[in-house]
Amino acid sequence: MLMNLTRMRAFRWREYVVPIYKKYKLKITWGDQDIINIIFHYHPDKLYIYSCRFNYRPDHCMYASVCKPAEKDGVAVIHGSRGFFHSEKQPVFQVVYKSFEEFQLGGDVYREFYQSLEAYLEAAQNNNCWNVRDIFLKNIRRYMDLDFDNT
Repeated sequence: MLMNLTRMRAFRWREYVVPIYKKYKLKITWGDQDIINIIFHYHPDKLYIYSCRFNYRPDHCMYASVCKPAEKDGVAVIHGSRGFFHSEKQPVFQVVYKSFEEFQLGGDVYREFYQSLEAYLEAAQNNNCWNVRDIFLKNIRRYMDLDFDNT
């Protein structure tokens, strides 16, 4: 979740949190996430909902591809919720994490990151997320094309 702290202060965010906690503390399961959801339930005009491509999770591809914006424009932000970056349950998420972990900032993005990620994705077969693996490469390709145009 991205938060504009200036707007949150103007909204007086802190004045809502404690009363909501006191009122719902025996009914909430997810702690701060539930409190945030309750606040936005009463103030939906204060919330901007991003496309699923800005919070791409395993749920978006594990059974079938359900994030059409990511299919069209690529994943913008990948969310390794529930430990999927460190789990073999969804190898695609694990190899994306591995590629970022191995890449040294300042290195050659094409050779040391993109080609590595592409090879890892190709090897991470046999699951539905693999079927849409290209969505993890689209924005990197776009970035590299822009970079190559400027040289």
